[in-house]
Amino acid sequence: RQVYDEYYINIQQLRQLLGTQANLVGNRPLFNYLTQLLDLKMLTLLAQRPQHYLTDPISLNLNVDTLLSSHFAEFDATIKPAMRVSIVIEIQLADVFADMAAFTVAREMVQQMGYRVCLDGLTAQTIMQVDRTRLGFDLAKLLWNAEQQPDLVSQENRDLAAAIQRCGANRMILCRCDSREAVEYGQAFGISLFQGRFLDHMIDPASKVQN
Repeated sequence: RQVYDEYYINIQQLRQLLGTQANLVGNRPLFNYLTQLLDLKMLTLLAQRPQHYLTDPISLNLNVDTLLSSHFAEFDATIKPAMRVSIVIEIQLADVFADMAAFTVAREMVQQMGYRVCLDGLTAQTIMQVDRTRLGFDLAKLLWNAEQQPDLVSQENRDLAAAIQRCGANRMILCRCDSREAVEYGQAFGISLFQGRFLDHMIDPASKVQN
């Protein structure tokens, strides 16, 4: 069952469209500037066509600075209050720790408005150091790592299982699932929310779009 769609702009595809050799991801100041511009374009598009993009539950990957900007306030003013509960705002782990004070203000603000907030970018290593509840996130995303799959009773996987339980298996999304093995791996830890090409193909085998 499809829970929501994630709307995002693929940076690598954008690089190809621009025909540039510049490393848009590795250059952190450039990446931050670029993603804030893309945030604005995304919010503008959604606000202009809510009947097209906001009729079903969605998620948006936004910068903390964007959430604290007038652009987000303008976007929020254009949508119906009932729509907010159907929108998940995803925040990257690196953005959280870049400025904890700003993140806390932004997270509390959007949750009070009615949005849900998801911590994006967790790995099997970083999840050990992150407390989802303490940070105040409603959901969290864990990156699928095929190298960990073979031995579910290894110490590494036992530690991961404990971290998932602390985070809340019912609040965890295993993402980048490109195979059935990825889903079965997550299910072994009690995870029931998944994202990735394998799921996209199951939902719509005829689709020509590749995320």
